[in-house]
Formats: sequence, C-alpha cells, structure tokens
Amino acid sequence: MADYAAVPPPPPRPPDSRDRALERLGEQAWDVLVVGGGITGAGIALDAASRGLRVALVERDDLASGTSSKSSSLVHGGLRYLEQYGFGLMRESAVERERLRRLAPHLVRPLKFTIPWSGRRRTRLIGIGLWLYDGIAGFQGPSRHRRLETHEVVAHLPGLARHLDGHGYEYSDCRTDDARLVLAVVRAAERFGATVLTRAEVTEVRRAGDRVVGAAVRDRLSGREVVAAARWTVSATGVWADSLRGMAGAGAPMLQPSKGVHLVFPASALRVETAGVVPSQTDDGRSVFLIPWDDQVVVGTTDHAYDGSLDAPGLDAADVAYLCDAVNAAFGTTLTAADAVGAYAGLRPLLSDEGDKAVGTDQLSRRHTLLGEPPGLLTVTGGKLTTYRAMAREAVDLIAEDLGGSRGRLRSRTDRVSLGLSGSLDAAVARAEILCGRLGLDPAIARHVVCRHGDEAPELLEVAAEYGEDAPLVPGLPYLAVEARWAVEREHALSVADVLQRRMRVSTRDASAGLSAAPRVAALLAAAHGWGAAQSEAGIREHAERIAAERGPVPLPGAPASSVL
Repeated sequence: MADYAAVPPPPPRPPDSRDRALERLGEQAWDVLVVGGGITGAGIALDAASRGLRVALVERDDLASGTSSKSSSLVHGGLRYLEQYGFGLMRESAVERERLRRLAPHLVRPLKFTIPWSGRRRTRLIGIGLWLYDGIAGFQGPSRHRRLETHEVVAHLPGLARHLDGHGYEYSDCRTDDARLVLAVVRAAERFGATVLTRAEVTEVRRAGDRVVGAAVRDRLSGREVVAAARWTVSATGVWADSLRGMAGAGAPMLQPSKGVHLVFPASALRVETAGVVPSQTDDGRSVFLIPWDDQVVVGTTDHAYDGSLDAPGLDAADVAYLCDAVNAAFGTTLTAADAVGAYAGLRPLLSDEGDKAVGTDQLSRRHTLLGEPPGLLTVTGGKLTTYRAMAREAVDLIAEDLGGSRGRLRSRTDRVSLGLSGSLDAAVARAEILCGRLGLDPAIARHVVCRHGDEAPELLEVAAEYGEDAPLVPGLPYLAVEARWAVEREHALSVADVLQRRMRVSTRDASAGLSAAPRVAALLAAAHGWGAAQSEAGIREHAERIAAERGPVPLPGAPASSVL
C-alpha cells in the first residue's frame, strides 16, 4: 500500500485569469470537455489530465455548488446497501474508502458509529450484517465492528434516553469535508494541465453530423461566449443530466432526484461521543445519522423523491419534523427547528426505474451509469461521493480507447495521485506547529489548517502572519480570517457564497450563516475583481437570501428583511 501516493501532481502553476481561461477554452481543441464541477466532473478531469489528455472543465455556478456540498460528508463502505444485497457496490465502496484515506489523509478521516437497538432478534441481525460488512471490505476498514453492552452504548451516546434496555454495535467509516474534497481533486487536475472555468454555462451542444463535437459556453460574469471544440464532451451534471442530454437530442429522462436534508445542532443539545444511528419514527424502515462535527452535531438524512426546483432545494416543515422526531424519541429531547444552528438540503441523482416515478427512492440504484449517446457525448450520473474515482476511471477508459490509446499506454493513475497532502497527517501537523511557533501564531491552529489545506498549510500560515489574520473569521468556529483571503486568491471563489458556504462551512455551522463576516469577504472580492459598493452589497444579500430559502423553517437571525422568502 506504500505506493498509493507515488505520483504527486506537478508543482502548482500560477492561476490563470478568468479572461485567459475563457480565451484558452475557445482557442484549443480539447480531447475532453467536462461539464459539471461536482465530485464526478472533478474526478473525470483529474483522471483524463493525469493521462496526458487535453482537458477543460466548465461549471455554470461554483465548484461543488450542487450535490457535492450537500451530502452527509461520509466516505463509507455502503452498509445501507446490505439490505438491497448490493454486495458488489459495498465492495467497491470499501475499496475506494481505503484508497481515499491514503490519497487524502487530511480530508478523509476515520469516524466511529454506534448503533443502539433493543430486542435480541434485531441485535443479532445487525451483528450478522456487520460481520458481512467487514468481510466484504476484506477486514481492511479503519477498525472492525464490535458488540457493545448497554453501558458502553450509553458511554458512546450519553444523551440517549436512560430507558435503553438493549445492546448495540460499534463500526467504523470515514468522514470528509465534501466541498473541500472536490476542490482538492480539481486543483490536482489543474496541476496536470486541466483548464477550469466556473460561472461558465453551456448554452448549446455543438454537432458535426450525428456526433457531438463540443459546446458553446457563455461566461455568466462577462456575457462573452466561446465555442469549446472537443473530441469528447462529458456530462457530469448530476441531477441536471437530463437537461444536457435533452439539449443534445438524446433519449427520455432517466433520473429521479432524491432529496436529503440535514439539521445542525449544538453539541449541548445532543450529547454524543461517537456518531450514532437511530431509527426514524415512521414506518419507512430508514435510519437517521448523528455525526459529531467539533462542538456541533449534524443530523440527517431523509431520502425521498423530489419534483421541485433543481436549483433551489430547501427544507420544509415535514423534513424538520422527520429528523426531530427521530432524535427526540431516541434522546428524550424536545428539539425543534428553533434549536438548530444550521440546515441544508441537497439532491441525489438516482436512476429511475424505467421512468417509474412511483418507485421509492430507497429502492433505486446507487450505482452509476455511463451513456454514450449521441456519439461524442458521454453522460456519467448516479453513483456517490465515495466511488467517484472508480466512476471517473471507467469513463476515461472508454474515452481513451476511442481516442486510440491502449489501456496500457493511457492507464489511469489516480489510485496513486495524492490529493493535497504528501506524507502522514501527524507529521504535517507537527511541522505546522513548529512553524506557528516561529511565526508567533498559536500552535493550536495548526491541526485545523493542515486538515483543511494539507501541503499548502505552511504557506497559508505565513500569509496569516503577514496580514495578521490568524483569528477566527466567525467567533466560535475554527475557520481563520486568512482562509477567506486564500479562498479568493487561490481557490476559485468568486462570491460571498463561494467562500462562506463551500470553501468554509460557516453557513451551516453559524446560526447567522456568517453574515457578520460577509462584509469582510465582500471587501476581499471587491479588491480582487474591482467590485463597487453596490456589487458588494448585492453579493452579501444573495448569500443571505440563498441560506434563508434553503433553511426554510430554521431561523436565520440578522438576515436582511427582504431575504426572508
């Protein structure tokens, strides 16, 4: 396993200006044009670029602005697929989970789960399932499951109602910051030569005869439009895949979006020492996760068919009740929307059952699919965060074969490309602590900075010292003021929302969604992009309006009055 990170990306190159990136998009003939900047598109761009192909990626909004920043942020072995006998998907998930632990040890870290349950028969069935889970993973997970006595369950989940009279189990998976994982993959792709342009929308799929040969792309900031010529166009647009296929004259819709929702509570409201799994209080047979996040707990997710706006999914009263009912029954609490400090909703691109919208989303496949019609357009959709790399490898294998490269000559290397941290996490943290001491910074910030920025942590710390930006951006949260500057100057952030919702997860962890920090972020953006006062104010308002709409019943204190939709 020691060679997993044996192919580090080339050294970083100076970032392109957006104007230059747009010009290059229209000037070059690309081997692969990737449409979509979520984890699937990012993975495809890295796989193709690291094989030496000429790659461009366009995203109409921001990197990870859709599903890829709205997940439970778990890199998991697929325990839930056991009930569907999805053994192949479980095996693939477990293999990819372990691979990601090695490629991005700062972003993908082990997390223990506790499953409490009453009833001897139910406990026995869970135990059998967990033996299968570990076995399918080849016993290669972060740790093997173990049976817990009642007192151990209570020690792991001390807030559980004291009438618990059953046993439980402990098992391990991994947690990540999904948006930062996307960013790490995109930046690795750029180091291999990929051109990346956000706020760039495909307005037309171009064809030569029956074959797709690229797309017209409009820069949403300047209004300029160019034609990107490509031998292959890859749609990695998630729940929007049917729209792009329709633009290309492809077949009938194939997706059934599924909505997942999450509430974020203070740790004082839900006392947990490990992640937990508790049953819902409906007859749907589903479970609700409780995931510790520093001094907060994320609760999610529902999973049901969705037919609303793909661009603006949000929580409603039923979503909040579903989650609160589950935790209140398990913990003896009386939590409501008013107790949450944050909330978010996202859509999953599940493959419909031959267009039958009546099929429950829990029965729809979590496997991905690749469709190569019309010729020249490859649609990659379905799947999940954990298996993005395997999906990308399969897609680029097909493209490389079509382009005339044998699989041996153009073989995927992404199982060995590090994603932002070379070497061990502990060693990197130790070096950062020493650097903090030398720069006069608090060594306590070192672990946070390394876990978010990996190999770039030393340079970021030097910038923090230079500008005196080593204090928290928002009191009570670990994100530093310098990270806003870094996001604007190094990480493709083009709006207040890009910074506070995705580069940092302030919007879901602060009751006021970081509105107190929004003027500072807007000032950095104004300096970088020549904004005037009106544009800065509009950016702040847009951030508040998006969060208020997404949270639904969950309050947003301090929001502008017009932002409460």
